[in-house]
Amino acid sequence: MFEGHLTEVGFRGKTVPKRGETMQNPTKDIREMIKELNRFQLPSSLMESFDTWREDVARAVSREFSPSQLNWFLDLLNRFRGPDDRKDSLLEVFDPGMYTANHPAWEAAPGTVIELPALTSDVADIVAVDSEFAEIAREEIRDFRELARSFADEEIVGLAKIAHAALANQRKSLRGREGAVRYLALNSSALLEDLWAQDDTLWVKAPIRRIQFDDMVARRKAELLAAASARPPFEEKDFACYTDDEIRAFAFDMRKLFLTERAKHLAICSRCQQRLEYWSGLIENFDRAAPLRERRTDA
Repeated sequence: MFEGHLTEVGFRGKTVPKRGETMQNPTKDIREMIKELNRFQLPSSLMESFDTWREDVARAVSREFSPSQLNWFLDLLNRFRGPDDRKDSLLEVFDPGMYTANHPAWEAAPGTVIELPALTSDVADIVAVDSEFAEIAREEIRDFRELARSFADEEIVGLAKIAHAALANQRKSLRGREGAVRYLALNSSALLEDLWAQDDTLWVKAPIRRIQFDDMVARRKAELLAAASARPPFEEKDFACYTDDEIRAFAFDMRKLFLTERAKHLAICSRCQQRLEYWSGLIENFDRAAPLRERRTDA
């Protein structure tokens, strides 16, 4: 999902040390802090809260496999999907967010309940057996079954459990190798994704999924407060968002951020990151346009 990390923001002006002083590099400091704290980033929307939770759950399920086994799983799925639809991780292959481009949860405040479209495997349970969807589904299941022949039963069932967690499937349990093959084929099929992109009617008509999950803002705050690696440690004040005036001031001069003694907040709050990037972009565009306006005046 989806992972939102702070991007680099340039500094306006220069910091010049006095004679005999050692020049500090605030950009390097913030990068090191961000690298350490990105895993604790606070969700800023309902969709981010959900995605953070499903990633935690999927990673917990994945721990029963070694990194090499997980790489073999991803290779299997990418061979099944084809060279034009490869993914970089299992979380990307099994991402329910791909069906939510215009979902209101992207703008809603963080929460613990979300409604999402049906999974492709759910749609397969209700479509007509002579439909285009059903025909493609049968072929995809057959192809995946053949590709997965070299994998042991426990590996295929284990991969299906990872998919089950990543897709936040709270309604169905998996039954045996054949059930796992069907579940994996349907929910990782690039051809069925293309069918959805052409016409999502079947998905829209299928029952909505209502998913309850943990309060990820509270969890991340608790983890930050307890993190022994955070130096200096986080305090409650570090969770407060910057005011609009502060964001504008930082956009004009990033050095002011470090004078607030709350710079750590920027590393964990995607909302404030987006606000700062927005204002920095406005100022950068203004600076680029200013010389052009001056030349036109001189002319």
